[in-house]
Amino acid sequence: ELRGAVPVGVWMGLDPLTQVLPVCVLGNMAPIIPLLFLLRNDKLKKLMKPILTKAEKKSASIGVGSVEKQWTSLAAFVGIPLPGTGAWTGAMGAFLLGMPYPVALSSIFTGVVSAGCIMTAITMAGKKGGIAALAVLGFIAGKELLSDDGGVELTDSQKDFFSKE
Repeated sequence: ELRGAVPVGVWMGLDPLTQVLPVCVLGNMAPIIPLLFLLRNDKLKKLMKPILTKAEKKSASIGVGSVEKQWTSLAAFVGIPLPGTGAWTGAMGAFLLGMPYPVALSSIFTGVVSAGCIMTAITMAGKKGGIAALAVLGFIAGKELLSDDGGVELTDSQKDFFSKE
């Protein structure tokens, strides 16, 4: 996983831009290509039918938007270096959205490169840079959570999507 490998590679004394980042991106993308094909396998779809039916029903209620919006959303989701937002989860999301293979692959690749650049920058900034980045993220999150407008108002179908079944 790129998010852990970038700091380890830098701490090992390897060059972050010419050695660590390219190897981490390729290593993170290597299993995604077969995974995207595997998710389209009919036997796997049949095995996972109950889960996929539930996920498709929930995702249909919020709408999926245009392919361009799907591409941008998936790239941003994969590119955010937080737990649970990586390439593997992005591949599942692309599958559930029914994204065409080349579109999904390019979007996930863009997100992985973005996450790699973010992790490289934070790692190279050192302890103070990491603390500063965490403080900025905390400030932004706190500002959104404590704002008077209460954030985005969900429609009934979106509330159904997020409700437990």
